[in-house]
Amino acid sequence: MATAIILILLILICIFSVKSYIKKLAHGCCGTGDDDEKASETKADLSECKYKYTVKVGGMSCKNCAAKIENVFNRKDGLYAKADFENGTAEIYSNAEVSEFTVRQTVVGLGYSVEGIEKIISE
Repeated sequence: MATAIILILLILICIFSVKSYIKKLAHGCCGTGDDDEKASETKADLSECKYKYTVKVGGMSCKNCAAKIENVFNRKDGLYAKADFENGTAEIYSNAEVSEFTVRQTVVGLGYSVEGIEKIISE
């Protein structure tokens, strides 16, 4: 009886694993796929942005991950972001100062880690 229960559990685990793998094949490693609408890229004039934050993001491994990070920042007023999964960085531009806590909280809230934040102020 115990063997039958263990066998059923193993079969269920295999089924869920295969479903998860198929989802990753169809939608990318983070599951966002192409159905995640891209936020506006022309939202901010970067030459007028006074603040630039370069964030080293851990766990960003595909273009869908980068799009996910860009979208969440681009949907916020006064912010524009460009993420590069190959370098594992996201650049966030702003006219007003943004706290590092807010940047960190936003990235971590998406399921990634923040390995460092560099703030550059242009005069």
